[in-house]
Amino acid sequence: MTRCAVHNDFFDDECIECKKEYNEMKGGYDNISTNIEDNENIANNDKDEHKKKIYKEFTEERAKKLYEELLFQYLKTSTEANEAEAAEKARAIIRKQCRIRGMPPWPWL
Repeated sequence: MTRCAVHNDFFDDECIECKKEYNEMKGGYDNISTNIEDNENIANNDKDEHKKKIYKEFTEERAKKLYEELLFQYLKTSTEANEAEAAEKARAIIRKQCRIRGMPPWPWL
């Protein structure tokens, strides 16, 4: 089975190897693999543009609002309303958003 060496924890929609691995797992070997090979040149051209992706400004106020919304969402969907676990999941998402944007996280995270 094809395995992507770069994306171990998730499938990247822009990665050719991830697409092949996903399609093999789903059982669509022939039909999808030819489409992937046809689109390989297009994907290689778009790779540079994908790396330069510009994200919205992530201010501390936006981060706090996102934290609040995520905390409520995790508390609502959790069968056991564990506030500490929900808070940590929400903070982890905000830390990841900071990493994506290449900015240091705030001290409250």
